Amino acid sequence: MIKDYKVKITENRFISGITWLLKFRNEEIAKKARPAHFVMVKGIPEYQYDPMMRRAFAIADVIDDEIWIYYDVYGKGTKVLTERKVGEEINVLGPLGKNLFPENFDYYLLVGGGIGFAGLSFLMKEFKKKNIPFKAIYGVRRKEQLSMLDWIKDNNLEKDVIIYTEDGSYGEKGLVTRDLEKLALEKENTAIFTCGPKGMMKAVDKIAKKLNIPCYASLESKMACGFGICIGCVVKDIEKNNYVRVCYEGPVFDTYKIEL
Repeated sequence: MIKDYKVKITENRFISGITWLLKFRNEEIAKKARPAHFVMVKGIPEYQYDPMMRRAFAIADVIDDEIWIYYDVYGKGTKVLTERKVGEEINVLGPLGKNLFPENFDYYLLVGGGIGFAGLSFLMKEFKKKNIPFKAIYGVRRKEQLSMLDWIKDNNLEKDVIIYTEDGSYGEKGLVTRDLEKLALEKENTAIFTCGPKGMMKAVDKIAKKLNIPCYASLESKMACGFGICIGCVVKDIEKNNYVRVCYEGPVFDTYKIEL
């Protein structure tokens, strides 16, 4: 059952680029949270009016009863969220999402672009814990956008992650798709999981279809409710020729069945 929790902020700080890290404690969310789940955060204080309601953020990590959220600052809602202090309470709805990542393959390629890497990080940690073989690709335009470098190091994932910057300022120079085809052919029964900008996910999906490899995308959509009522985050289901809700039927979809 979905619940709206009043949680206490344990950390809320600038990381790099336009990215901040928010941490809060809630035992129930922590117990229920699985990779690809997300939460709807009300960053605006209760005494302020916000017509855009809450913001959706992927659960990037869970440590004991503490939930980690990485968020980019773009507009009013995320700007106000940066002003919330440690010890203050905010309202969080979650964990949300019904369709999560499948785990019935022998090898996984996880392709994250920008803040979309935070939509895959919790899964990487779970794979590492279960000794499930995978390789992650983390792509950004320039070094200062690599907001999760410390998280990668702290979780001993340096050997599991290949980093690409478009300008060559860190790691490999190029797009996340530069070596994807070669990497996808290295192992049998491989699946690709991706999260990030739509253009990047389309490029990843194109390579997957060229190689006839399963591909699943965790979609990032603007949401008002987060649980299927407002029908504001739909994508086209090309199999059934109708529309499905990212927040409710997703957030993870087989890219062969939807229109990215």
